[in-house]
Amino acid sequence: MAAVSPLHSLKADVSCPICLEFYKDPVITECGHNFCRACILGCPPGPGQVLHCPQCRVASARGRLRPNRQLQSIVESVKQLSLQAERSGEGGLCQEHEEKLKLFCQEDKKLICIICRESRDHRSHTALPIKEAAMEYKDELQSWLRLLMKEKEGIMASKQKVEEEFKAIKNKLVAARQRTVAEFQRLYQLLKAQEQAMLRRLAEMDRKITMSENAKVAELSGQISPLDALIKEIQAKCRQSAEGFLQDFRSTLSRCESVKFREREKIIHEPREPWWNYKVPVTLDPDTAYPALILSESGRRVRWTERQETLPDNHKRFTSEKCILGTKGFKSGKHYWEVQVLKEGEGWFAGVARESVSRNRKLPKDEIWGLFWFSDYWAVTAQSSCCTGSSPEDRLSLHDPPKKLGLYLDYKAGRLFLYNTETMEHLHTFTVASFNERIFPFFCLWGAEVRIV
Repeated sequence: MAAVSPLHSLKADVSCPICLEFYKDPVITECGHNFCRACILGCPPGPGQVLHCPQCRVASARGRLRPNRQLQSIVESVKQLSLQAERSGEGGLCQEHEEKLKLFCQEDKKLICIICRESRDHRSHTALPIKEAAMEYKDELQSWLRLLMKEKEGIMASKQKVEEEFKAIKNKLVAARQRTVAEFQRLYQLLKAQEQAMLRRLAEMDRKITMSENAKVAELSGQISPLDALIKEIQAKCRQSAEGFLQDFRSTLSRCESVKFREREKIIHEPREPWWNYKVPVTLDPDTAYPALILSESGRRVRWTERQETLPDNHKRFTSEKCILGTKGFKSGKHYWEVQVLKEGEGWFAGVARESVSRNRKLPKDEIWGLFWFSDYWAVTAQSSCCTGSSPEDRLSLHDPPKKLGLYLDYKAGRLFLYNTETMEHLHTFTVASFNERIFPFFCLWGAEVRIV
């Protein structure tokens, strides 16, 4: 097997990484990489008509490309050396017959000489002249090169997206930390202990987000490294002569075929996203209110009273439980609203309910989801007995009772998230196989008063 000559390596050094040919009118970018002027100007521009280096993705202005005359001079010298080498008949010899390697066996994917062609091992095989075979297989390998480069660009874009999304989340944490510090400075004497507790929670959130970011970026980086190595190998092979190109061709092609191309995945999943971006206005429906519940004119505040009002009877009104629904229900999408507890009373419930929730009997199981307070806090999805505190399903140990509760509904995912909006603490997540019908904001009050913020 003939070794790659120094001339072949020199030719690779003076070949454009885009067209894989000798540089024509070479220019150098601000990041220090060289390309043919026509090749780099033919790349799609980014925002603001900037060019992104195909090798390192660093942005450069089109007007900042400088001609590399020294490199052009080297290219001309290498061309002369290549021409002299071709005229002198430089080439590898068959190790068995010591004849010049002039043919390529398509079945065995190897270089052979004239005597090999007539031997028993290759007599029945199809053999092509070296240059003809190199031209045919170079097209195939360049197709693999385009796929690999596209895959690399996709992973790099995913990596950049991950970094940007995590940066946005961390920026919100920084802003939250700044607001927290400013507020606690104003009330330093009274709220010093709460300030320290809040900062510890934010630090823990920052740590978890950073760990998640590092793990994802490391995973994507690990996918890029083997692709980079294979891409560079193919680029170098495509810049070689026909003889050098076909050396070990079977091994290179096998590695290309073993690459498993991935589908694009969504990088960030709920509830990592900023749920507050989905805030919607919520008002309460007086036609559903239990007669002992009094609504404000705005429809955003409701309180319990011992005296029952005489109200028009309709099929929507709750008659057995001290409950009320929101005016608007949700059949799709993501929605967020906040509830402030003004008076706890004997107990209260805030959450969501199916449109078909029973009005005049015990609330059926799996038709309500939310936070129930009755001497303690409970994550409830159960019968009406849960709303009296007799059989709660999930007791919550909360360090700071939520005076302002955030509810984030992801209808398609079948999830309801509960948050303490004053501390940004995630309290609980309800997971439902499918809501299947319209979902409404839902409240029950026993001597309590709440306001939708």
